[in-house]
Formats: sequence, structure tokens, C-alpha cells
Amino acid sequence: MFSKLSFECDAPQKAIDRLKAQTDEERSQFIIDIFVKYFGDGIKTNPTAFRGRFRKMAATAFNFYRGSALLFYQDLKVDQDPWIHGHIAAGNIFIHGDLHAENFGTYLDNHGILNFDVNDFDEGYCGPFTWDVKRLLASLNLVAHSKGCSDKEIEQILRVCVESYLKQVDEFCKHPINTFSLTLKNTTGKIKKILNETRVKSHVEHINAMTVIEDYDRRFIRSKNIKDVDEVLRADILKAFEGYLKTIPESKKQGDKSPENFNYNIKDIVARSSPGIGSAGKISYSILVEGPTETLENDIVLYMKPAQKSAISYVIQNAELEELFKHDGLRTVLCSYAMQASTPQWLGYTSLGSVPCLVDEVTAHSEDLDWDDINDINDMIEVVTYLGQATAKIHCVADSDCVNTPGDVACLPFSIIPQHTEKTIREAIQDRDEEFINYMVEFGMVYGRQVRRDHHLFFEAFRNKLIPGLE
Repeated sequence: MFSKLSFECDAPQKAIDRLKAQTDEERSQFIIDIFVKYFGDGIKTNPTAFRGRFRKMAATAFNFYRGSALLFYQDLKVDQDPWIHGHIAAGNIFIHGDLHAENFGTYLDNHGILNFDVNDFDEGYCGPFTWDVKRLLASLNLVAHSKGCSDKEIEQILRVCVESYLKQVDEFCKHPINTFSLTLKNTTGKIKKILNETRVKSHVEHINAMTVIEDYDRRFIRSKNIKDVDEVLRADILKAFEGYLKTIPESKKQGDKSPENFNYNIKDIVARSSPGIGSAGKISYSILVEGPTETLENDIVLYMKPAQKSAISYVIQNAELEELFKHDGLRTVLCSYAMQASTPQWLGYTSLGSVPCLVDEVTAHSEDLDWDDINDINDMIEVVTYLGQATAKIHCVADSDCVNTPGDVACLPFSIIPQHTEKTIREAIQDRDEEFINYMVEFGMVYGRQVRRDHHLFFEAFRNKLIPGLE
């Protein structure tokens, strides 16, 4: 019912062997074909932006991996998964979809608590819980390899991450009503450091970096990549903003600084071109909103960006899910609400004309995990322990018991998602913990090697101008 994929017991090395059976020429052409199939329209519309995107992807294997989630899921069609075979429910939970080593960071929840958690739910969808684990482990392989770790050290890092994931799943099984979160109170080392560094950041300093004060009021700074919008577009954005306000849950409209107490006076709007690897050619909009008081330090900056189609939706063919997630802004918000115990205060969605959009605050207290200064093997092991916990958390809070949903999302048919996903995951693994750990570690090792091969093939194809539309 949920997926037309065939899941049969198959070791990850056997699946990768099928990929390795392709010659370099065959694999290179496969990569080009996938990118042309799914990025072709964007390349035709804005080849300059995609040259920039592919140039960034060509720089490192990790950058290539970040920008090629579509390729990853096309490969998973031949990676038949024993942990889903016979367990349909385990193949249909809310999953992040792009769970790599840098999609973690801090945010300030609507209770004023700093959290370290998974972020960026643009690829969120419903699918096998193992896909998030696999994507995370392969990315950790790439990060550790780039830092000169030996294969033995990389295996140790991956193993600790999976063990931490399973341990936290078991904690949710023991205590189903679990409000687990990673905060200053229960973290140490590098993760506590990033939380503390985020804690001391100032909203005023943050907003001052994006705006100037003229005639006793704020306006955005303009630059090469930040420009004015015309009156027609401004009117469309204002209409979309009105629709967005209806998606802010009532539960968040409380307190002196809540959206309910804002007058929603929009002071300024600018268009901003995105520098991200996955956002080639896309334009987002920054909206400066007057705060709850007349003092300028309370002003709020929101972003409104086009919501993208999930890479997973091209692999899992399910009419019910497609109908449920036909608005990609709503899908992204729903996945965020499902997988985060407490979500940012301003998160919502809307449509700008026919374009589905995601809206949220640009905040000083949102900081991505940076691996530049995480080089010691012990530090890496400590960090991935928390990443395993955070991954288990997003899976185990994502079920039909979720009631913290925005706007009209609350009326959606959650019956397609299993209740108590922690038990669903445990039932799929049963008592084969060591087998599961070994399987996932092996996948992370062999697919990491595959990505490094793919990166080299892509690099050669790109520099030799073999990608149609970018010659």
C-alpha cells in the first residue's frame, strides 16, 4: 500500500557491487542522466546558477553528496532493505530525507529553550526509517575520511552513531511520552559549546547586520544579491503573507512577544538570491516586520522561500502521500512539526501565486553544526553520539499521536502513519541489534566509497562540459 519498492534481504555490499559493476563511463552517464532528468528545466532556465551549484558540488565529495540526494535515492531502489521487508509500517514513517552531517544545529523553541536538533526539513517525506540512518552514516564517512581518519576509525565513528540511535529508540519504547531534547542541561563538549555560543548571540546585533536605520526606522541593506521588489511583486508577497499568518498555530499565539501581539506592519521587503548548494537560481524574499513595541530592537526578519519537491517523492510512488503533500510548503512544515518536539515560533507556509513557499524567522539563535574544528577522534565520537540521539528523536516523535500541528494540517489523515514509531522500529529490528548495527556500518562504509567515486566522475564530466545545457 505504502510503497511499490521491493524490499528483500540483501547485504549492502551486494547492492553496491551492482553499482560497481557499471564501468566508469556507464556510471558517469547515469549520473548525468539523473541530473538532466531532474534538474534539466532549472538548467535551461538559469544555466549560470547551475554552473555555480555544480562548481560547488565539484569542490569536495561531501559537497557533491549534499547536492545529489536525488542520486542517493535512485541508488536505494537497488539497495533492497531487510529491515523493511515484511514490516510495511517501518517503511512508512516521517523521515528527514536529507539527514547528512551538517543538517544539525541550534534553534530557539517557542518556550525560549535553546535546542540542538536536526534542521532543514526541505526533503521531508514518509518512507523507511533506515534511509535516514544510511544517509547520515554515509555522510559521516565522507566527513571523517576528509579529516584523514583511517577506515578503522571511520567504522568506530559510524558504529557509535548507530548504537546511540538504537539506545535512544529503546528509551522511547520504555517511556513513550518522552519530551527528550538536547539542551544546555544534558549536553557536553562541542555540542554544549555550540549551544553556549548561540546563547550569547544578540538579536539586535543580528538584525543590525541585515538592516540600516534611516529616518528613525529600519530598512534592509541592498547589495548585489539583495534587491528591491517592484510594486506588483510586493502586492503578491503581501497577499501571500496574509495566507501565511493563518498557518501559525494558536498554541504559539501567546505571550508578549508572540505573533498574536504583533501588528504585522511590514516595513520592508527585498528579494535575495540564494548561495546554497541546493538552491541554484532560486529567489527568496526577506520581510521586515515591526515588533510588538515601537522600539526598533524588537523588529523581526522573516524569509519566504520557494518550497522544493522532495527527492524521496520521485522514488516512493504513493497516491495518498502525493495528495497529502501536494503543497510542498505544507509538506515541509508538517514534517518539521512531526519530527521536532518543539518547533520555531514563526514557522509556516503559503503560496506566492502558484508557487508553494515556506516561511520562518531569520534568527540569531539558529547556528548550523560546523565540523571545521571537530577533528579529534574522541570529539567526533562524542558528537555523533548526539547525532544518533537526535535522529532517533525525530523518528520516535513522528507518529499519528502528533497534535502540535499548524493551521489546516490538523485535519489531515494521520492514519497512514503508524502510532508509536519507536515500537515499529524496534519490531522491525527485533533482537538483531548487532546485525542491524553491522549492516548500517557496512552500508556507510561502502556507500562512502561509492560517493567518492561518483564525485570524481562528476568532476570530470563537469570540467569536460559533458552535462547538457552547461557546455
